[in-house]
Amino acid sequence: MLAILSASRLSAQNRFEAGIGYAPFFLEYVDDGIQFKGKFDAYLEWRYVIGKHFDAGAQLDYKACPISVYDFMDGLLTTGNQHCVSLLANADFNFLPGKKINPYIGIGMGPALIVNNWTTREQVTPERPGFDYSVIPPVQAYTKFALVVSPRFGMELFGHLRLSVSTDASFNSDIRWPVCFNIGWTF
Repeated sequence: MLAILSASRLSAQNRFEAGIGYAPFFLEYVDDGIQFKGKFDAYLEWRYVIGKHFDAGAQLDYKACPISVYDFMDGLLTTGNQHCVSLLANADFNFLPGKKINPYIGIGMGPALIVNNWTTREQVTPERPGFDYSVIPPVQAYTKFALVVSPRFGMELFGHLRLSVSTDASFNSDIRWPVCFNIGWTF
């Protein structure tokens, strides 16, 4: 009986969440670089309840989007997909824990792996005189690492449905600080 009571107390302190999101705009803009219109998001999160208002945990976050780069000098358009996987340590403050509507704020921080997978390169303007188009390097994927800080705020409805807004702040210009609208289910 004591083992069951202690196990149930532990399970009540652990919360898991699965969710999806979409980032339709970005806080950072780059004139001459990788372009994308929006990012799709999927995440899994574990939280451990600490006291009445605080929880801390970890989040595995995956964002993907189609990308393109236009080289004005050579008239080449390169397209592909970007994949960003981050592992964040999270902490949240819950304003009204246990209520039907529980607003919260939080922050996450951790490493991110960014993979730009270039798939096609095509010439979209007339050939430039004197440029040897036969020496254009082939398209390929390249990988970068970044540190991401992700502030968020949202509300938990009826103890299970979580609606939130977050952004991924980083000094890596390939991330662009997406503002992501998320919906998740906590169990």
